[in-house]
Amino acid sequence: MIEKYSYLEQPALSQSGIDPDIELCDFLDIWLKKKESEICGNTHDTYCSRTSAIRRYFTPMHIKLRDVTPSVLDEFYQYCLTSGKVSQKDQSLSPLSVRSVQSIRSILYAVYDYAVIKLGFPNNPVIKVKFTNKKSKDYAEEMLFLTEDEIREMLCFLDEHYPFLKPIAFVGVYYGLRREEILGLKWPAVNYKNKVLTICHTVTGNSTIYESDRTKTIAGRRMLNLFPTAELCFNKLKQQQEENRAFFGNTYHDTQNYVFTHEDGRPYRPDYITSTFSRAMREFGRPEITLHKLRYTCASLLIDKGWDVKKVQYWLGDNDAATVMNIYAQYMKHKTNAAENDLTAMSASVADLFE
Repeated sequence: MIEKYSYLEQPALSQSGIDPDIELCDFLDIWLKKKESEICGNTHDTYCSRTSAIRRYFTPMHIKLRDVTPSVLDEFYQYCLTSGKVSQKDQSLSPLSVRSVQSIRSILYAVYDYAVIKLGFPNNPVIKVKFTNKKSKDYAEEMLFLTEDEIREMLCFLDEHYPFLKPIAFVGVYYGLRREEILGLKWPAVNYKNKVLTICHTVTGNSTIYESDRTKTIAGRRMLNLFPTAELCFNKLKQQQEENRAFFGNTYHDTQNYVFTHEDGRPYRPDYITSTFSRAMREFGRPEITLHKLRYTCASLLIDKGWDVKKVQYWLGDNDAATVMNIYAQYMKHKTNAAENDLTAMSASVADLFE
């Protein structure tokens, strides 16, 4: 056991020029600087955001990188799961989601892997700490499937109270597009002649907006059927943009050619769309509906119509068929549990035998 954690007492073995007594948060800055040249800007911003809980917990301690043991990490994870999130409104503390803590753990894992290379640490202490306070099933993301009637009710509500969100929700439900794919749609991608919608451009970020001619995954770049109702949706949007362009005149922002924009032509910020959609769903009385979960509804609609897994996978732009298989399994379970009326009708002919 002593030998197992002997690196905590050893001097740095590398010639990296990094102080062997460096504090964790200072070494974290070095790692982030290194990653900045290796990853896209949006991913780097996400890393910086994820590290805020690490800094908030460890900076007051002035704890050295070499002094972080598995026991220290376990206490940190428990802190995150109980009070790792700080409200921007009143600075109150609340739990981080398990998914967020898992992301933080992944960052710490990469940081200590880098320490193994730069400072000669013989092993990575992050490996030894697992999440033991919850079962795996508790980590699973709840999937939500709207019925066709519920979809219509939602779109009608948005049409009355948040009309600019109606076409965004429509594309989310029937195309299953991710937020960055919806906001990245440009008019040349809507091919009326060949009846095709091409997904090839994305808009990501929050405080900083990143535009890219790449999709999240290789499979994300795809060509989808421009079906008649979608064509009506895009025609309506095009008409509204032309009216807005005429109204705003020279002040209209007409340089980026995006499908979804503010009335003056400015592209939407991704975080604005997410937060506004969530607020709309709370007012609608369905706070569990998020923009991303509309992808699950899309998958469920296609599965219900008999589409095979590979076809649904292509439509959603998922690299991994396992994701679609998970949606399929949960949908079939949901459908089975909702079949009470079917069983009532099927068993009606023998009901008199029990009277």
